[in-house]
Amino acid sequence: MGKNATKKIIAIITSVAVVIAMSFTVATFDGSGSSNAATKQKLEMTFFDVGAGDCTYIEMPNGADILIDGGTSSKGATIVTQLLKKEKGMTLEAVISTHPDADHCGGLQTVFREMKVKKFYYPQDAPYDTQTAKSVIRLAKSEAGCKVVKAATPGKKISGGYGSYLKFIQGTTNYSSDNDDSLMVYVHYKKFDAGVFGDVADEASTSAEHHNLDVLLCPHHGSKYASSTEFIQDYDPEYLVISTDGHKYGHPNKETLQRYADYDKNIKLYRTDKKGNITVRTGGSTWKFNHKAAAITPSSGSTTDNDSGTTTKGKTVYITATGSRYHYNKNCRGLSNASKIYKTTLKAAKAKGLTLCKYED
Repeated sequence: MGKNATKKIIAIITSVAVVIAMSFTVATFDGSGSSNAATKQKLEMTFFDVGAGDCTYIEMPNGADILIDGGTSSKGATIVTQLLKKEKGMTLEAVISTHPDADHCGGLQTVFREMKVKKFYYPQDAPYDTQTAKSVIRLAKSEAGCKVVKAATPGKKISGGYGSYLKFIQGTTNYSSDNDDSLMVYVHYKKFDAGVFGDVADEASTSAEHHNLDVLLCPHHGSKYASSTEFIQDYDPEYLVISTDGHKYGHPNKETLQRYADYDKNIKLYRTDKKGNITVRTGGSTWKFNHKAAAITPSSGSTTDNDSGTTTKGKTVYITATGSRYHYNKNCRGLSNASKIYKTTLKAAKAKGLTLCKYED
């Protein structure tokens, strides 16, 4: 074979190699900065079993890791352990605190102490002035390289690659209740839509942006005072997830389950107290859960709801020496300035004429 023929063959081989290399590069980078994007392209949501609280982990199609709420302080270590089992050395692209209730933000203290966080979002209208909430804000601000975003603006999006995103959809009204001031997070990926709405109640949800949802994390753990018929119609969920321990606050409430069943008997139900961690994975067209769903059976709900003050007579509550309110949560915002807190029973508190704190109502 002549030298010219050999050179031509080498040139052809080189050109083919370059084309293959370029094709590989295009396949493995999607412009999001993720070098292993071709191995992702799926969205995964896990509703952690944190007892009487909320904590949702989302892995976006481009590999970004996002955490919404963190359960109580006692659950923080468990959450961190589960996250790091999924990915050693995980860095959270964003942590979102829907509102300052201790059963939602308490565990975030451990998250900030043990993990790297790039951005932290929390609502402007709900004051973070309890001991637990103050600690979360302090840790977020001291986190190296973490951008703290107060007042997550309605309409703001967090991109997750391949057309997926998280979007804040709550209204702009400042409500008197921290629950109603909850950030409302809408998750979208192609044909898949989900909602994580903290403890938002009915008035606040009417001013929010509405979407038909495939998966809904039931607001306020299935409380009697959330999930009105209008709310259910506005979001039209196919699958309902309830994060609860099944007994502490009387959640979920029988009347709430009945409203969902009356609207659509085909809505499928998942409860963390029954199934543990609940995970849904989707490529954007179809989705699959890690457990088999159950039908909604209102009879399995509670006939009492501690948020209304109707509970067992021996229920422990917290009071002050001169206050006119009782509190189920020792870290309640209404006790933030108390010099001394006393433990008593609900029966004894009511006998003194005390009423439920407005922040827990």
